[in-house]
Amino acid sequence: MCMLPELIVVATALTVLVADLFLSERRRVVLALLTLVGLAAALAALLAAPAGSLFGGRFSVDEVAIWFKVVFLLASFLTVCLSLDQLDGRVKVRVRGIGLRGEYYAVLLSTLVGAMFLVSARDLVTLYVSLELATIPLFALAAWKRSDAGSQEAGLKYVVMGALASAFLLYGFSLLFGLAGSTDLAAIAAAVRPSPALFLALALVTTGIGFKLTLVPFHMWAGDVYEGAPLPVIAYLSVASKAVGLAVMFQIFYRVLGHMVKDLGPLLAFLAAATMTLGNTVAIVQRSIKRFMAFSAISQAGYIVMGFLGPDAGGVPAMLFYMLAYVAANMAVFGVIIFYANATGRERIEEYRGLARTNPLLALAMMLALFSLAGIPPLSGFVGKFFLFSIASKAGFHWLVAVAAVNSTISLYYYLRIVRQMYIEPVYPEAARLPVTPTLAATVAVTTVASLVLGLVPVFYEVIHNQTIEWLAKLVG
Repeated sequence: MCMLPELIVVATALTVLVADLFLSERRRVVLALLTLVGLAAALAALLAAPAGSLFGGRFSVDEVAIWFKVVFLLASFLTVCLSLDQLDGRVKVRVRGIGLRGEYYAVLLSTLVGAMFLVSARDLVTLYVSLELATIPLFALAAWKRSDAGSQEAGLKYVVMGALASAFLLYGFSLLFGLAGSTDLAAIAAAVRPSPALFLALALVTTGIGFKLTLVPFHMWAGDVYEGAPLPVIAYLSVASKAVGLAVMFQIFYRVLGHMVKDLGPLLAFLAAATMTLGNTVAIVQRSIKRFMAFSAISQAGYIVMGFLGPDAGGVPAMLFYMLAYVAANMAVFGVIIFYANATGRERIEEYRGLARTNPLLALAMMLALFSLAGIPPLSGFVGKFFLFSIASKAGFHWLVAVAAVNSTISLYYYLRIVRQMYIEPVYPEAARLPVTPTLAATVAVTTVASLVLGLVPVFYEVIHNQTIEWLAKLVG
């Protein structure tokens, strides 16, 4: 059954909520285990279940949907692993704890369900409802620390900006419906033709997607939300919101506008260049590690959008591969950030000094993950950027490739700021080896190794490419 993975996630969320009623505070770590088992079962069902459709074609699973759901499930699984240190009483600095409750896992699984339905939606109504299901729980997660004014401010700002983005998107969807007389994506694709109304609809939809993907100039919410939200939530938000925005962009730009996607290249190229440039330049002056990662995430969105510039559908597997590489590297970085904040309460870049002397393996993992984000060979980030740059070059956007190359160099500079603090700056006089929990150590190790393997073994990209490119070529053609 093609909807089995979603049903498993929903059942897991309900099970966690009910189990929470009967467990004492000390035994609530079982909730995390239940969540991890459910996510693993959903991933297994996704890989084993055949492609198909339900509800008259309004819910459909194809090769691209499967790969998007793999990204969503992996991001959720890693987020739960990273959340354990703040949720089961292991936090050394208690002021940073966000409380172990079954609702946390249920809300996280709810946004996951919305993301999984979104990429399988085949009409505008299902697409919009799925997007809201994927987004609204993130508002609650951002404000999860009820006693922290910063977290409450982050949640409020995220609600306001999310509502604004939804308004733009819904207005654009309504114009598409008016132009085609149908909410079915295939029917809209067959009916729409270039017109002022269509261009207005595209502008509104692109604005809404820009908020989700943190594209410039729709990025203004990211820094404040990242600053106030709990660290595990930021880790999930940094990858999940991008994957959700990318999925919506794919649904509109390929399923609806596949025959016109080439004509939108200049606009997308401008957005990509502006996004990566602003993200990288502003990240240079950041001192808070949270805001630093916010603008790092903004710059990564600029690289990802380059995949839509291709003369054919070859950019989609490149974007999917880069999302996998980004999930691995970003989660490794956040694993170390969460560990260090839990153990010391420090969240400023200059406070990472001497980490390589107290915890050398974690410092090494963070350095490799940062280099992957910067695009240093042979790590996965380099391979992913190579494919994306190739797509833009084949489309004739050589100036954008030059801008992206310069931005990659800039990003290496500010990522090296953290490496310098860990390896060169003197350690704190009172510094000692900081204990690492097994779950966090395993998560950081797995994600770091994944960043290496994805770069060294290109067969992963070949698998994604071969499974998607033929189907995508028919869709665009």
